[in-house]
Amino acid sequence: MKISLSYKDFLIEIFNDSAFTQHNDSPTEYENIYELEEDKEFQSSSQHAITIYDGQSQISSAILLGSSGATSVDDNTAFIHKDNLIIRCSNAIFSLTLPRLKLNWITKADPITCFGVYEYKQTYITHGELFVCRLDTNGNVIWEFGGEDIFLKLDGENCFFMEEDSIILKDFSGVIYKIDYEGKLLKVKDTNS
Repeated sequence: MKISLSYKDFLIEIFNDSAFTQHNDSPTEYENIYELEEDKEFQSSSQHAITIYDGQSQISSAILLGSSGATSVDDNTAFIHKDNLIIRCSNAIFSLTLPRLKLNWITKADPITCFGVYEYKQTYITHGELFVCRLDTNGNVIWEFGGEDIFLKLDGENCFFMEEDSIILKDFSGVIYKIDYEGKLLKVKDTNS
């Protein structure tokens, strides 16, 4: 899947590039390569490419690499906040300047995988496999919340809902959690009992 975002007069395209390698014979290349320091010794499981165009001319490019849980580009991958692209790849959230794609920061948002990143009142909420986190605009973790099991269902059922005053989470074993935007648990319901 490829997603396209608009920023001022620029077109941003984000897509998976599994063909990229960090060798001279790579079939694709990018101006900037970003990954967590701890991931550099491992083979990437996720490779999300970003290209920015001014009209027909490409003006910048970057690739994000992650070696934890595999992710692909989807509607929950990225958004624009102020003059920055906020994007997830594998288990990390990246902030890149627009339009030049220079790295502001990288934050490991989950030990395994980050399924999505969302804007909430000048902060960012992440839906991870083990944790839901709230980050400030500098990538600092404000809070994180974990349940009894992973926030993932194999049948594709959505396990993460942002409501006006709360976040609803459903874990793998069927427990439903309601937390507020300060990360405090409001309610737990076990659908198996």
